[in-house]
Formats: sequence, structure tokens, C-alpha cells
Amino acid sequence: MLDAGRRPMGRLFYWALLVAILLGWGFCAAGQNPATTTTISDTVFLADGTAAQGSLIISWPAFVTSDGTAVAGGTSSVTLGANGALSVALVPNAGATPSGVYYTVVYQLGAGTVKTETWVVPANSPVKLVDVRMTPGSGLASAPVSMQYVNSELATKADDAAVVHLNGTETISGTKTFASSPAVPAPTNAADIATKSYVDGTVECLNASTWAKTGAAPSTASAAVPQP
Repeated sequence: MLDAGRRPMGRLFYWALLVAILLGWGFCAAGQNPATTTTISDTVFLADGTAAQGSLIISWPAFVTSDGTAVAGGTSSVTLGANGALSVALVPNAGATPSGVYYTVVYQLGAGTVKTETWVVPANSPVKLVDVRMTPGSGLASAPVSMQYVNSELATKADDAAVVHLNGTETISGTKTFASSPAVPAPTNAADIATKSYVDGTVECLNASTWAKTGAAPSTASAAVPQP
């Protein structure tokens, strides 16, 4: 009777022991190969030179590091320490797949003081902010860019209303110098541009017509035409 009563308890004990062992193996396996991180360590200052206080919101898409470690997309918050001290560990995304992956960092340094940066974190550690900050669009062509970058690039371009277009009626002011003569069609209207060959051909026709009517070749003076 005693053996029969003890068997269920014994089985429960062994099952519990087996589950504990399996869970222990799982935790060990999960902790065997943690992703290598790079520490960004620096001091954040405000424009007036005082140490900043606040937090950084860091977000990133899913990517695979250059050494083959898969990183899920996510978000993290980091609070600045005393005197603006910053210390945060991130998985390197330099050379990651897909190309052009970067960390988006939003600085929240008080009421109305918000700025955004993009980071590319190298494998060497530790590094400073100057080593990770990058301007979107300055690297790979496939990298996304911010509105600020797009607007700054467009600001250097001529306004659409100030350029000459291939089609449409437009008025051009000022003196324009051409490196080569423009190609124009045969003139049909009084104000159309005529080429030298068109003028020469017209003059020859007039000379031939005059000779046929008078029976004598036109004089040199009457046949002379200014050359363009």
C-alpha cells in the first residue's frame, strides 16, 4: 500500500526535476552567445554650452549584423546622467543587411527642445558621438533620408519658374552667349530666325531671277550681301 501511494508523488518529483533541467539548459543556451555591442560614451551639451539633461529615444529596424547576428527591430530609452553624461550599448549596424540601416535617435532635452539624429555604430568600442553620427543621404543611395536633408538639398537648386523648359512659351531676358550656333527650322514668319545657308540660297535665287529678266549679270555692288 505504501509503495502504491508513493509512486504518484515520485513520478511528479521526477517530472518536476526534468522540467527544471530543461529550463536550465534553455537559459544557458540563450546566454551562451549574446550579441556583441558597442558602447557610445560621451557628454551631451546644449547650444549655450551647459550640460544637457533629458533622455534619448533610440529606435531601429530589424537587421543582420556584418558577422551574421540577427537583431529584431525595437525601441529603447536612455536617460542622460549627471552633467549630460551619455552611455549606451548598441549592436553595431555598420555593414549590416539590409544596407543603409541606421539607428534613429530623438533627443528629448526639455520643453520644446527636441532634435533627431541618425547613428551608424561601428564594431570597435567604446566610441564617441562624433563617431556614430551621420547625415542620411551622404552614404549609400538606398538609405532613407530625412525631410530636413531633402529640403536642404532642394534649397540649392533653381526654382522651377526660373529655368528654361524644353516645351512651352517663355521669355528670356539678358544677353546669352552660345558656344555653337543653335539649329532652327526654315523661317515661315517675318520674325523667324534664318540660317546663313537659307539667306545665301534666297540671294542666289534673286540674282538668277534678275539676270533672266535683264539679260545681264547683276553688278557686284547690287549682289553683295553682308555675311552673318
